[in-house]
Amino acid sequence: MIGIDSCFLIDLYWQTSPRNKNARALYSKIANDESIQIAIYHNCFNEFLHVITDSRKFENPFSIKEAINVIDFWCDLDRVTVLYPTDTVLKRTLAWMNMYNLGRNRINDTQMASCYLSNNITSIITANPKDFEIFQSFELLDYTII
Repeated sequence: MIGIDSCFLIDLYWQTSPRNKNARALYSKIANDESIQIAIYHNCFNEFLHVITDSRKFENPFSIKEAINVIDFWCDLDRVTVLYPTDTVLKRTLAWMNMYNLGRNRINDTQMASCYLSNNITSIITANPKDFEIFQSFELLDYTII
């Protein structure tokens, strides 16, 4: 099973993103390989919704309804599992925050990584591998360099 970072979802749907072409190419590869199971940390959808509807970032942002339709699409796929934090995830998140001296801007990525690790996810699709390298637990699939 492969974990997805929220930036992948954003780049996949943000058509003028410089990373859109690579995100779409990787999505096609994944969609055509039925053996690949996908894990999405629940907060990735919140980040997607927050960013893709922001009129300050996009000339033509998604409406809330359009963004929710995208989220519903992903949630309805048989090969997608949406993951939620547990007590173990929270405790590991806080331990990692202390251990690696991470600041408040790292909370979401740290909890995502903790949740993925708790669910035996060892690969993450991301455009920001540096966000996860510190944990030394994942194969990081950087779609920006495909």
